[in-house]
Amino acid sequence: MLYKKQLQQQRIKSAIVIAFLLCFALVATYFIYDTFKDARDAKVNSPNLEVTFHEATKDSITLLKFHPVSDSIGLSSQAYTFTVKNQRNHQVSYKIELVDDLEEQERCGCQDNLIPKELLKLSVRKDHQVADAVLLSEYQDHILRADSLDANQEENYTIRIWAVNSNFVVNSSAHYHGRIKVTEI
Repeated sequence: MLYKKQLQQQRIKSAIVIAFLLCFALVATYFIYDTFKDARDAKVNSPNLEVTFHEATKDSITLLKFHPVSDSIGLSSQAYTFTVKNQRNHQVSYKIELVDDLEEQERCGCQDNLIPKELLKLSVRKDHQVADAVLLSEYQDHILRADSLDANQEENYTIRIWAVNSNFVVNSSAHYHGRIKVTEI
């Protein structure tokens, strides 16, 4: 009888310790996630739009080596994701551009070793729509997409970039530096 009582008390103590450890683990995980999420996400605000870049590279897109791949491989390459959110109570129009990152090119000293835009393909996917692959040189005035958001709505975008198979001879160390710009129109 005494043995059963001690066993029951030991089980209660063990249950309390396990519950305490689980609570501690949950709280610690939340704080760790919250800390790194804030460090990773970069917000760019305008009066009407909030743009949040979800990658460590923020709004920067870099292709470090010229390694041509097929579209199917390119569409599964590294993704650059961001969210555009309308902060107003009226519709807002905006455009997404990919412009050359001249500061990074100067810092890198690679102005003469860039991948030609005719050899770069880009995929811009809005939320869960089907991705399309278009040569970077085919975009007019660097504008990847122009769209609008209704009041207090947001859209998620994914951009992927890769070098296409071609007959051009390009140095394998050639690369590309660009920046994603989201502006109201």
